[in-house]
Amino acid sequence: MRLNAALAVALLALVACREERGSAAEAREKAAREAGAAAVLERLQVAGVRQRGVQVFPQALADTLAVCGRAQASTAAGSPFLPYVAIVSFEGATPSLTDFVLGASGREASRAFAQMINRCYEGGGPATRPPPAPELGDDVVAQAQAPAETPRGRGTVIVARSGAYLRNGTRGGAVIRSLPPSSTLQVVGEAPGGWYQVGQGGSPVGWVHSSVLQGPSTR
Repeated sequence: MRLNAALAVALLALVACREERGSAAEAREKAAREAGAAAVLERLQVAGVRQRGVQVFPQALADTLAVCGRAQASTAAGSPFLPYVAIVSFEGATPSLTDFVLGASGREASRAFAQMINRCYEGGGPATRPPPAPELGDDVVAQAQAPAETPRGRGTVIVARSGAYLRNGTRGGAVIRSLPPSSTLQVVGEAPGGWYQVGQGGSPVGWVHSSVLQGPSTR
């Protein structure tokens, strides 16, 4: 009898533990969906955005979820649903949007498609965080915050009006920081897929994608 009672208590504790874990996972999924929806609204800058097929996938990297779906910026007839992927990491119960792409243009659509292939399944994405990139110098930060001047010559690009993420790698690289719109960047290298390596004084500090840049080009 005592053995049966102990077993019953153990089973009840196991069920309670599973329910607690399930509740925590559901709360994270809800928070991730909300973070993705907020990113879509901020990107499209319109009210009444409709979404379709939104799914949340735990990633290989611990405490990270990928929110994958499609968003329609307008209810007008024939308005397309644009694919998007939002990467949300958690510190405890606190969500943080670490990456976001929405296919509002041809280049962005290509990146969104690539992210969907890499992220939109359980266990997607890299299993470890890339090594930290070197910090930007104060002069680069000051340059990014100052009014942009039109650069001349080969090796410069300008961040588009929507701003840009500086990453420590190309496809799937972690975000180092956000760069303000119209920041002038020095290009020190290129990689397949439209990636530019940027830096200061010829030394690389991070990567940006061509989809978030506007002229002049490096050509």
